[in-house]
Amino acid sequence: MSILNQIEKDYEQAFKAKEQNVVSTLRMLLAALKNEKIKKKGHLTDEDIIKVIKSETKKRKEAIEEYNKADRQELASLEAKELEILKQYLPEQMSEEMVRQKVKEILKEISDKENIGKVMGSVMPQLKGMADGALVKQIVEEEINK
Repeated sequence: MSILNQIEKDYEQAFKAKEQNVVSTLRMLLAALKNEKIKKKGHLTDEDIIKVIKSETKKRKEAIEEYNKADRQELASLEAKELEILKQYLPEQMSEEMVRQKVKEILKEISDKENIGKVMGSVMPQLKGMADGALVKQIVEEEINK
């Protein structure tokens, strides 16, 4: 079953069960996916869908930070709930240790380790969808500076 079909099925079930938080989150996600489909002028692949979900999760993380800075815990907790719902549709993420191990393997093959852009350009295609970009960048910087 494709990710889109799963999202639509879960939306229907949540709607019938009157789970308002899940319904509103999935409705927002479906709208974002529809906008992406219109923008792309064609069908969305699972990779496109994952990209949209990641974008939406990033928005939630940023909103949580801002609400915490403004001492608005009730809004931060709402965003956190939405974030958890969205994370269900993302592929399993690699652990920090697995990312570190993969980065070390890739660094062995690269001659110009000082240029972080080249290193990230080599690392990210191999870890695309499996690891958070911010985590990968942090680990690459740590490994280069050793």
